[in-house]
Amino acid sequence: MDFSKTLDVFKGDRTSRIPYSKAQNDREIELDERWMNERYRTRRASLISISRLWIYLTVANLAILGITVYVSFQSPCRPFRGKNATLRPISWWSPVLDAIEIPTFTTTINGTLFPKPEISIAREEPSAANDAAWHEYEKVLTHVVSREEIVKLGKDPDRVARFHDDYWGFGDDAYMVQLDVMHQIHCLNLLRKAAFADYPGYNPEMDPHDKMWWIHLGHCSDILLQNIQCNANTEVLTLAWVEDYSRPWPDFSVNRQCRDFNTLVKWQHENAVDDDKFDNMPIPEDGFKWPPPWKQAESELGVKLGQHHQQEGIPKPHEHHHGGRK
Repeated sequence: MDFSKTLDVFKGDRTSRIPYSKAQNDREIELDERWMNERYRTRRASLISISRLWIYLTVANLAILGITVYVSFQSPCRPFRGKNATLRPISWWSPVLDAIEIPTFTTTINGTLFPKPEISIAREEPSAANDAAWHEYEKVLTHVVSREEIVKLGKDPDRVARFHDDYWGFGDDAYMVQLDVMHQIHCLNLLRKAAFADYPGYNPEMDPHDKMWWIHLGHCSDILLQNIQCNANTEVLTLAWVEDYSRPWPDFSVNRQCRDFNTLVKWQHENAVDDDKFDNMPIPEDGFKWPPPWKQAESELGVKLGQHHQQEGIPKPHEHHHGGRK
């Protein structure tokens, strides 16, 4: 090779001087096209992945929203509207809640150990007149509800007593209910009579102190305890020092938020069936009848029973205590 030609190669624009073949040029073009195509496919796949991710997130959010809406409508804690909106979240369904608005009010409970000048029937001296007042106060009357309402109460309509249409004229969809709070007052009155039975000059009318008497007392004690536990108010008592007393004296006169009991009593009297007619009501032949619990100790209204209640209040000889030993 001539030296001058070799020198020309290294002078000036080298790219314009180096000879490339057509095959080499086509190869570079092909590589460029492959690189562009690969880059396009990679970017397109990335965009598709991002799009799918957004779709999945959108579907997931919609699903969560749907579940939230469903739960909010099914939850017993959802806000109530209409009558007794503040009572419904803390009450089982009752026809009374649909029928009337029950006012609530703030008051101070009379918790003094010694009675005030103005006293309730619970502080009156036990007497025949006081018993008569309690009898009116504890009166349990009966009301009519529908089959649908019995279901709302969580009971089986086929096993709940109905008002027979031939006697009452209420139709076939008429079932019997009573206010539970009135039964609680009845139980309180029974315990009151038992507690004051030995009060001087007081001779309450009570059933004979047989086995059923003690069972009745046990039932009422249990009912009242369960209701106190169920309602479980959260108020607290303050304590104070009193002269000539070595321990702090509790102040039972707490502030309370109460339901208007008189509203319930008024509703009961205005909507109950005739009490005398109810007392003389014949037992319908086609009505469902449970086995009598006092004749068999297995169940009461379908609820399984224990055996201990058969001797409640009547201790056996070996159950008496002697010198701290059985």
